[in-house]
Amino acid sequence: MWTVLLVEDEAFVRRSIRKGMPWEANGFKVVEECGNGQEALAFIRKNQPDLVICDIMMPVMNGVELLAQLRRENLGTCFIMLTVMNEFAYIQQAMELGASGYVLKLYLTPEKMTEALTKVRGELERNARLVSQEIDDYCEALYNEPKQGQSLATPVFSRDAFQPNLLILIAHGKHSFDKHDVCQLPIFESEMQARVHVFTKNGVSTVFCSFAELTKLNIPNHEQRTDDWIMVISDWLTNEDIREVWTGIVSRLTELWYAGRTGIFFPKPKALKDLATTNLPWPLEKSLIQAFEQMNQGMLDNARQAIWTWMREANLSLLRVKEIAERLERLFAELALSQANSASGYAETISHQEAGSLFKQSIDGYLAHWKAANYEVTDHAEINKVIAYMNQHFEEEMPLTLLAGIATMDDKYLSVLFKKKTGKTITEYMLGIRIEKACSLLLQTDQAIALIGAKVGFPNENYFARIFRREVGMPPSVYRHQHTKS
Repeated sequence: MWTVLLVEDEAFVRRSIRKGMPWEANGFKVVEECGNGQEALAFIRKNQPDLVICDIMMPVMNGVELLAQLRRENLGTCFIMLTVMNEFAYIQQAMELGASGYVLKLYLTPEKMTEALTKVRGELERNARLVSQEIDDYCEALYNEPKQGQSLATPVFSRDAFQPNLLILIAHGKHSFDKHDVCQLPIFESEMQARVHVFTKNGVSTVFCSFAELTKLNIPNHEQRTDDWIMVISDWLTNEDIREVWTGIVSRLTELWYAGRTGIFFPKPKALKDLATTNLPWPLEKSLIQAFEQMNQGMLDNARQAIWTWMREANLSLLRVKEIAERLERLFAELALSQANSASGYAETISHQEAGSLFKQSIDGYLAHWKAANYEVTDHAEINKVIAYMNQHFEEEMPLTLLAGIATMDDKYLSVLFKKKTGKTITEYMLGIRIEKACSLLLQTDQAIALIGAKVGFPNENYFARIFRREVGMPPSVYRHQHTKS
């Protein structure tokens, strides 16, 4: 529900409007009433309602003066003005100050109010989407960790429509997290009433909260243990640099992540290690790749452990650890000519040790696959890579340029070297693989011959039957019949 403040100096008019208009049907809720602009100004500063429905002519401070003051303070609350026939000069001023519209008191009906509220609701929804996108863009920039010496400007949303006064980071390992999840967290002893924006990436959520009244909240002032997430809560934000506060919280979150601790925590006042280092040193990555290519399990374990130790010693942000693990996982899947496991597993980890165990399990799995699928047919490593690729992708088109790229050599040179090392041309070798796969499917399945031909890479059944007969000495149907006799 969008919140509404009703400002009218005549009490009976306020009661009539509050009771007689279709607020909830249009997505609004009247949260307070004020009798003049001065009272309304104090309430708006403190509570920031979404909409003010305000009489123009009031004692102490009239509606136009109230709106003008709020605009001077950069408060973008929507306004609908209530007026009588002889106040059009004031109406013009109000519209110039950005009022959403006005309603004549003499013609104030549920239908007229619905019309005005519908317009305001559209404005509020558009503004909310824009603010949401601004916050997401800013969080994405924070997660990308600007290089030292660069700084992010104070975000527009914190100056205008959304002013956060509390920042929370949660490493929960989930892929989605919303306001409902935030409200369920055991961090507020009183009911949580706040505007909340949640940005989640890699199992970590940045939560911006904007509370109307800080005094109504009673955040625990001591750290608490939990079993399945790490949360760090900032002090109340005033005019601090959001990036600086966020960086401090990530630093604390990272410290806890390496220590394997879970629970509710607070930033440390002391300076923590700098989180600017983002790149895995190439010598460490190179050692891991070489161990994998040599199929040396001991070297692989040592190289992996060296990387995980470096991360801890460098105090590498847990966000970067997860990104590096995902990138390396994709790399080793490619080296093993395998499909990459779901990278989402790293987002779900809530400790460095857990992420390390997952990484070891994945890399060992790729190594086992690589060993099982390794085709050491020749004494030339690059030709063996080509043969392995052909065996893994036999059903696909296999242009020479593609295979040359895998071997990192010239097309013509590859053709000559392949024939020299295997005794067959690339085309002959590929046909052999496809016929071998077809024979296996003919004996192990009851699939139609045309389907089997398509599965192993032949463009049509006639071509498949002709090549099969030439290579095997009989049609596919006869081969199946002879070799499947009991």
